[in-house]
Amino acid sequence: WRGLSERQPPHAPAERRARGAMGFSFKSLDFFRRVKRELVPEITEVSWSGSVLSVLAAIGMLLLLYTEFVKFTTIETESRLILDKYKDPKDDTLQVNFNIDFPRLKCDFAKISATNFMGTHMAGMALRVNKVHLDQSGKAIARHEERKTPLQHSQNEVHEGPIATKSLTQEKFHATLQDHAVTIVSFCVNKYIWCDMLDPVWEKTAVQLGDDKALGSNYLMAKVNCSDPSAVSLCREESVDTYPSIRVYRKEAKGKEHEVYHGERSVAAITAWASHVIQQGGEVQQKQKMLDADKDGNVDSHNGVGCRMSGTLKVQKAPGMVKIHADSDGHAFDWTTMDVSHTVTHMSFGTPPTDMSGHVTPRHIKDAIGAMNNKKFSSAKDVPTTHEHMLKVVPHRIVLPHPRWSTKSQEESIHPPFEGFSYVFHSNNLQKVGEVPVVRINYDILPYTMQFWYKQDTLYDFLTQICAIVGGVFVVSGIIWRLLDKFVRVVVGGGEPARMPY
Repeated sequence: WRGLSERQPPHAPAERRARGAMGFSFKSLDFFRRVKRELVPEITEVSWSGSVLSVLAAIGMLLLLYTEFVKFTTIETESRLILDKYKDPKDDTLQVNFNIDFPRLKCDFAKISATNFMGTHMAGMALRVNKVHLDQSGKAIARHEERKTPLQHSQNEVHEGPIATKSLTQEKFHATLQDHAVTIVSFCVNKYIWCDMLDPVWEKTAVQLGDDKALGSNYLMAKVNCSDPSAVSLCREESVDTYPSIRVYRKEAKGKEHEVYHGERSVAAITAWASHVIQQGGEVQQKQKMLDADKDGNVDSHNGVGCRMSGTLKVQKAPGMVKIHADSDGHAFDWTTMDVSHTVTHMSFGTPPTDMSGHVTPRHIKDAIGAMNNKKFSSAKDVPTTHEHMLKVVPHRIVLPHPRWSTKSQEESIHPPFEGFSYVFHSNNLQKVGEVPVVRINYDILPYTMQFWYKQDTLYDFLTQICAIVGGVFVVSGIIWRLLDKFVRVVVGGGEPARMPY
């Protein structure tokens, strides 16, 4: 303290000398002491080289600050594989979500099932399956309702009278349709049990309709034998893929539009239904084409030619197959004309993602969640084609990003992660003689989980880098200035070392 008091100038006020003798001032802790304004010209000078170096240093600093800011605001994803473990027996099942349009497969025959990969036993169950009828243009017209009671077709009917129906061939078919307001046609083939049972029923129905004078004569009951060489091309042209097939052709219908009967094949049922159709005439509205003649709650005929199938399945977490095919206890299917072309509007696995998970899911994973969405799979014309899809399903887990001020590892999840399933697929078209075309979706769930997390700089990392850039630019530019100054003095020779430009 004695030394401090002795160094004070003699003209310092008494209070200041007393304060110095008792302790030091808080201002003595100032690490950023300024040079007096009147001394600046004495200890510094400006130069062109210093100005150029200062401008370059400022530009370099701005570029580094910009790149660091871009890095701070950029979020990248990293991933790793984790062996999957089933912790709960409930985790042994997987939900399959689907929405598929079949423009040429009728809802009355479309069936879906889940089996193991060999197809030997069932490996799942349908939680919810909806069917919607599609018209010729692919437009939805009505929801399909499964029949409440099984159909009871006549099996022992006998017709002993004259033939009351007209046989049609390719040559006379279209002209005949224009001669009558309503033409009801039965398409059948030889030596098939259900067609043989329908033939006497069809003839007796025509007789009873002819006896009903109230129906008039502007209609025709006809039949086509698709086994006859003169009618084979007609059946193919009309896309007849089911036998027997009873169709209604109206004179004012557009293009190949027609209605198909799906009710009971008995004299009483067909006669009652045909009477309603004939009374409707050659032109009816869309809602009248969905006809329930006996008012039992089951639609007897409609103009739907395609089907939209949507819903969910529960399947085992093991290699398996979802099969969509035509099936009926009272019909046969023509493998040469069956067309199962389809458009997959949606196909995914697991619980549908929420809006929140959609915001944080990486783009390539979001695309893989519904890899088959909006994909169209068509059969070649006049070539019976089975469509086979192979799907590799990969479970994924997305760790939510941490706040910028968090110091935890980005791989550690603060909030519950989003879990789901993504997949890749490959499709094949198969042509096999004698096999009715189907759609097979084979899936294989991989035994590991792909975990994704976000890689981003924390706030303290960003501030540290900013400080390092500012300080580093000043230090490096000072070193460069000293080296350049020394080099100039060595080349030019002599002279005092130049002063720093700042």
